[in-house]
Amino acid sequence: MPELPEVETIKLQLKRKILNKKIKEVIVEDKRLIKGIPAQKFKSQLQGKAIKDIFRRGKVLIIKLEESLFLIIHLRISGWLTLSQTREKFSRLLLKFADNQVLNFCDQRVLGEARIVRDWRSLPIIKNMGPEPLELKKDEFVKLFDGKRTKVKPLLMDQNFLAGVGNIYAQEILFCAGIHPQRSAEKTKKEELEKIYSCLISILKDAIAKKGSSVDTYRQIDGSQGNYIPFLKVYQREDELCFKCRRPIKRKAIGGRGTYFCSHCQK
Repeated sequence: MPELPEVETIKLQLKRKILNKKIKEVIVEDKRLIKGIPAQKFKSQLQGKAIKDIFRRGKVLIIKLEESLFLIIHLRISGWLTLSQTREKFSRLLLKFADNQVLNFCDQRVLGEARIVRDWRSLPIIKNMGPEPLELKKDEFVKLFDGKRTKVKPLLMDQNFLAGVGNIYAQEILFCAGIHPQRSAEKTKKEELEKIYSCLISILKDAIAKKGSSVDTYRQIDGSQGNYIPFLKVYQREDELCFKCRRPIKRKAIGGRGTYFCSHCQK
């Protein structure tokens, strides 16, 4: 699933390419992608509208349209967006602009969603979302852990706790901080939480600068892959040698998700 760095990359690229463009035509190839209203109404509400702004909340892309409407795009596990001149493979929703460019919402498994709303903040997925990591100060981040007793890794991935961090970056952050992913939050000291915070900020910023990690279907809007994979230290590196201690990286299911870590460097 695209995480904060990937969705932020898409947001920044789309703002450079489609801001103020008018949607000339909407083609719904698969109605399962459209949520909340019938596909025909979805099309009629979008057609003729101009893109006024694009922003992100957690892993959700929010496109502001004319007449106080918002197009919500959630890529979920298998979705991606491309901007091209034609219909792309696995495109389920196409937005054609007046200059004939096409924004393709591609999703091989049709697990993503698109919806039109007037109040994006009232959507349950956003209403219950935790704070944005890059907007938090260190002391604010540490305070989030007060009274938490769950394991650190599932907690970092909990979107109601912290917005935008998923399986890939939670693992990388904890390796950077030297914290075992099964460590209980209540047994994590203040200085260790501060280290997690520093790693969180630096890794997310670096991943954004490198246009994200293309470990599954994610790609940039021109179809190219993100450039962060070579910088991943533990993710999908089972039995490969740890970059720090040269011992094998291990894999274990934690919170129902495959998790890679170094049992020597992470305590």
